[in-house]
Amino acid sequence: MHGDFSRVTFDPAQRFSAVLAQQGRVQLDADINEQAAIVQHFLRTLVVDVLGPATYAPDDDEDRPGGFGLDAFDGKNFTLGSGRMYVDGILCECEGTSYRSQPHGYLDPDRDGDRLPQQPFLAYLRVWERLVTAVEAPRIREVALGPHSPDTTARTRVVWQVCWLPLEENAYVPDMRTGTRYLRDLISRRFEPRGLLAARVRRPEDDTSPSYLSPSSGYRGPENQLYRVEVHQGGTAQTATFKWSRENGSVTLPIKAVHGPSVELETLGRDDTLGVKAGDSVEIVDDASMCRGASDRLDEPAPRLYTVQEIDHAAYQVVLDADPADDPHHPTGGRVPGLHPLLRRWDHGATAWTNGDDAGGAGAPRRLREGDWLFLEDGIEIRFEPSTERPRTYRRGAYWLIPARVLTGDVEWPTDQNGQPRSRPPRGVAYHYAPLAVVQPSAAGDYQMVDLRVPIPRRR
Repeated sequence: MHGDFSRVTFDPAQRFSAVLAQQGRVQLDADINEQAAIVQHFLRTLVVDVLGPATYAPDDDEDRPGGFGLDAFDGKNFTLGSGRMYVDGILCECEGTSYRSQPHGYLDPDRDGDRLPQQPFLAYLRVWERLVTAVEAPRIREVALGPHSPDTTARTRVVWQVCWLPLEENAYVPDMRTGTRYLRDLISRRFEPRGLLAARVRRPEDDTSPSYLSPSSGYRGPENQLYRVEVHQGGTAQTATFKWSRENGSVTLPIKAVHGPSVELETLGRDDTLGVKAGDSVEIVDDASMCRGASDRLDEPAPRLYTVQEIDHAAYQVVLDADPADDPHHPTGGRVPGLHPLLRRWDHGATAWTNGDDAGGAGAPRRLREGDWLFLEDGIEIRFEPSTERPRTYRRGAYWLIPARVLTGDVEWPTDQNGQPRSRPPRGVAYHYAPLAVVQPSAAGDYQMVDLRVPIPRRR
């Protein structure tokens, strides 16, 4: 989540049950957020232990399909019953819709992957959580603080999407008992083995004296930062790329209008640190691109990154190195105000790489390379761990967070018993899955639907 956080501290392995404030101490965002995460983890774990990994609440009227039940499939579309479903303890609510009009789908009727197939397929639910700031939801901001006051908090929103997987003729068809495991195993195999990353600060290799500190060693940044390393284009190490931000990708500027390569913004940022300047690398995102980025395809193409060429401070405009309308992978391109478009800054655009063969141009994401320490800035290095078996896969949007602290001149990263940084899987994005139904053509020319949802037992 691209929030302006100092760090993210919740770790279920610590078994903490509460965060307790002490008098006279400084309050930190990380402590408050950890308390919310502890409660959320407890409640969702409880729901899974009591109800199971994927269950739905049946409708009181037995003639209605209940939460997320498929009905009325005509070969091109189907309806979804209103109600509730719990996926890994996450509450998903449907007010009654259809596959093509689902609220977080943003489907393209001309795209092959969005059109329902004529062959047998498995319909399923993909669930994840998205960070929502005052840019995407203006009602979060307290207007009493002034029209240009900074936002105070952000929200998380549960996003559910109804998707499908094709089934081969005469293929194994799961039932209500085996559907959840079958679906999750099928999707997880696409992204295994997962990418692993380690982080450290650069140290002088030829130094053996513990009392000596080279001016080039350690974290040299002027401020505490939360670095974010995020996969831009998914794939293996041969095709994947990544981008990074020293502000957790939280520097965003709302877009008012797009005219060719010129983008009119509501603001250029609060200051030089939280704004944009010529040479910066940026991307255009909106509600549609954020939701469509949650694809279960490994080779799903990512929207392009741009380089800021010029800035008109009087008109609040930036000129990019390309016209967003020419990007086939982001058709809205920031031109639909109702989708809350914004410009997000990434920080590798203004950095001179130490390994020139890794850079794809000033604004392009960096090509991912395994096995070598890659320099970011101010002494921070990262390393993608190679696999000795199958090639690792990197899912688009997967990210790692690296807190860097001025006082210690180091990054907060776990180490092994020899003091070497450990390789860790991505912190997110965490996707959750639940099967809905198997749809098969019947001999009568219509379609047969096999419900795979597990109902919550009714109280008598």
